[in-house]
Amino acid sequence: MALTATFGTLAPPTLRRVRREEVAKPTFNKPDPYALLMACWVDYMRADDRDLGAGGMKLVTDAAPDYNVHDSQRAADLKIGEAVNAMVDSLSALHRWAICTSQRISKGWRFPNANYTATLQEARIELEEKLRKHVATRLYFL
Repeated sequence: MALTATFGTLAPPTLRRVRREEVAKPTFNKPDPYALLMACWVDYMRADDRDLGAGGMKLVTDAAPDYNVHDSQRAADLKIGEAVNAMVDSLSALHRWAICTSQRISKGWRFPNANYTATLQEARIELEEKLRKHVATRLYFL
């Protein structure tokens, strides 16, 4: 009888409905497509591609293929990096060197008569225009 008396004093919790205006919507900050493409390109340029022997090859079997999301994303990033590399190679030597120096792929500035910051801005504008037109990278700019 003592148990029923103590349970009888508990009141059910009261719930309040929250208005739509009171809920804060998280803002979505779209990442910079140029920065994403440059990150893929830097990964592509720094990838270790010296082991091209038969040791890394797998035999094809009838078993279900191993599907790893991380490996698939890495392969897609390397393909995008290869496409960006083709566009960087199509730039003039001065602009190519400015892009490589800005991404820390090359260490020094070989053009003492050229202004690095002005050249980098010109190179970025030219490269971004090519990235917007290329079939593999234009979806990043939508």
